[in-house]
Amino acid sequence: AGTASAIPSGSGGVDAWGLFGADDAAAPNPDAPQNAPPPRASSHPFFASARFAWWSDAPFDRDAMTRALLDAVQDLARRCERRGRMERLRDALRECGSSDAGASEVIAAAVDALQSTADGRGAPTDDDASLLNECILTARGIKCLEAIARSPLEGIEAAVLLSEHATHTADAGSDRHAWVGTMYAAASKAALRFADERDEARTAEYPPGLKPWALMPPPAKYMGNDVFMMTNREVDPCVEVPRKKADACGAAAFYNEHLRPAVPVVIEGIGVRDEWRAVKDKSFCDLRWLRERFGEVCVPVEVGRRTADGAGGTSRWMLLREFIDDFLSTADDSLDTPARRRGGPGAAVGYVSQHSLLHQCDGLQEHFSVPEQCMGRLAAANAWLGTFGTTTHLHTDEADNMLCQVGGHKLVRLWPPEVGDACFHAETRGGHGAYNKFSPVDAEKPDLEKFPAYADARGRCLVAVLGPDDSLFIPKGWWHHVRALTPSFSLNFWF
Repeated sequence: AGTASAIPSGSGGVDAWGLFGADDAAAPNPDAPQNAPPPRASSHPFFASARFAWWSDAPFDRDAMTRALLDAVQDLARRCERRGRMERLRDALRECGSSDAGASEVIAAAVDALQSTADGRGAPTDDDASLLNECILTARGIKCLEAIARSPLEGIEAAVLLSEHATHTADAGSDRHAWVGTMYAAASKAALRFADERDEARTAEYPPGLKPWALMPPPAKYMGNDVFMMTNREVDPCVEVPRKKADACGAAAFYNEHLRPAVPVVIEGIGVRDEWRAVKDKSFCDLRWLRERFGEVCVPVEVGRRTADGAGGTSRWMLLREFIDDFLSTADDSLDTPARRRGGPGAAVGYVSQHSLLHQCDGLQEHFSVPEQCMGRLAAANAWLGTFGTTTHLHTDEADNMLCQVGGHKLVRLWPPEVGDACFHAETRGGHGAYNKFSPVDAEKPDLEKFPAYADARGRCLVAVLGPDDSLFIPKGWWHHVRALTPSFSLNFWF
């Protein structure tokens, strides 16, 4: 699913006044703060139009839903018959049935057609893209039904994937996709029942007085000298990302000085200026409140330390309250969480990363607004909640990115596209392999014998330590590496 926009980014293009109109240029101070705060994120079309995919009070009838999806599959097969370059997909739809394997083949065939530009066969038209996304959504529905039947945790994982796909591709203006929310609600309720059944055994091992951490402590409490080592200019000479106050970097100034020329910047104070409850009231930093208010949603947790080449660590689904109890709570002022007590320091690292928590818990949308620097467009919005020591290894994004630090501290290092592409042994892998680039190099401990080109990037790094209410603009295509210096809560907006 693409995110077309009339607003150019990167080099070239007109300045903000040519883009937005001369009338705006006549304003005495176009970047001056407004009297009223901007609307909450809940009213932004990206969030408002997606609500159908994340809940429904309609009854869940598995047999009726199966019949409806199988009918839809056959209709889609007939529609594919009339289109060119869809023979594989047409055959997969005809043979799909209600099996998981058949649905997986439908998804693979549809993705292959969507990405046809990669091998020179031509881009799909808008009508073709709509049809292909409908095929993927229907197949994901079949897979979700099968997953719900197998186990509650497999069911909620499949349901989140289904709802995420519907968020970006389905028609929110009609009732024909209302079944997505019904399926998500059924999977969510089943996961909650499963968690409740094991809750007594889980909590019996906790020490008395267990309580969630605060997300506001200084980095030195957790990282000590490691902070110095990672920003030591003798180890890797670097330049700090420039910083600007939110009042001095409104939409027009940001577009002219950063978005259009693709120049990173840290903007300080967006949350305070725009009256985010997440920042002013520190609601997102109050893990006790987060646990009590939204603890019954099921989230994916990366456990342990994953290496730059993708190895190591595990992933599992659990309730948000379980995650906070296990990874972000102690009975004293130490770092001795239940996860650490069970498995040692490696097992103590837990991360809810790049997740649709803001859709699952739509009440959170009242606590922030979409930054004006996103220019009204929004491709995705994610929550990132984790322990200290979590790492996102070297990669690029195929969209401009606003990373907003709400609680805790993170260290971000950035390199321009031409540096990373030449020095980081770039590769593509995983579900986003056609778009984003990854590096197998560990930026904190590079193996120069194995990756000699990385040495040429020395001294060409930008660095930013983000604290609460710092927002970092990462231009499309820029390489970046992120480490949490403390327990941390971040939001990011791709636009």
